[in-house]
Amino acid sequence: MKIIVEDSYSRIDKFLVKYLDNKPMSLIQRLIRKKKILLNSQKCKSSNNIKANDVIDIFYSFNIQKELPLISKPTVMSDKEKKNYIDLIVYENSDFIVINKPTNLAVQGGTKVKVSLKDIYESVLEIKLYIVHRIDKDTSGLIILTKDRFSAAGISKLFLDKKIYKYYLAITDNKFIKNNDFLVNTNNDNQLMRLRYRFIENKNSNFIYLVSLLTGRKHQIRLQFSLNNNPITNDIKFNRRTINGNLGLCAYSIKFYYKNKFYSFKLKYSEMLKLFDF
Repeated sequence: MKIIVEDSYSRIDKFLVKYLDNKPMSLIQRLIRKKKILLNSQKCKSSNNIKANDVIDIFYSFNIQKELPLISKPTVMSDKEKKNYIDLIVYENSDFIVINKPTNLAVQGGTKVKVSLKDIYESVLEIKLYIVHRIDKDTSGLIILTKDRFSAAGISKLFLDKKIYKYYLAITDNKFIKNNDFLVNTNNDNQLMRLRYRFIENKNSNFIYLVSLLTGRKHQIRLQFSLNNNPITNDIKFNRRTINGNLGLCAYSIKFYYKNKFYSFKLKYSEMLKLFDF
């Protein structure tokens, strides 16, 4: 297998793990040590960085199933259902699509997930798609899926390098004392969590905030709001109040540069509020 690199990456082993659909890091590093993976026809180390137009030769058969034009789970839907999902596509080009994910839909399949967002759009578009980031099942809003491994590696690197800027709208039943502030906490694994919020408005006895994450932890916004005595509305996991409707959290906007082009996507504020009966 020959790979021509299209961008710069800090480590060849991490690049290959993503490119080869999350093959084990230990296997990649072993193949590098045994000279089954060469960089520009030379022996390399796992820690070597790579740049555009570098050539990686792999003398090993991975039997990569991602090359097959099949979806991970056959998803049968009516023409009306298919149209509804197509209408949720905010943007599409040859590299990636941006989707306004509905609430109560997992991004990726699993033992407790019958059909995922990825399954649905692989069926709708009839192509393989690649996950580069996730949002909670109950969280609605913008998410990116890529159409090939190169795009997946490139956009994943942007997330890793914190060059993708995401903003959320969070709805609460209470109000923070300060309208604009940072929240700093640690989770059960003693990992630091940091975010910034800004109060937008009070609507129907609820309070709406714009939130940006400064660290990326599981359930971070939901957990930090709860730890600071202001849990997200209708949060079945972190809010003890009666649940009556959709989780009050939406991935509202996303901005980034990719292939020398600036992309900016933002949901319509008024349309988003309708999801929460405003």
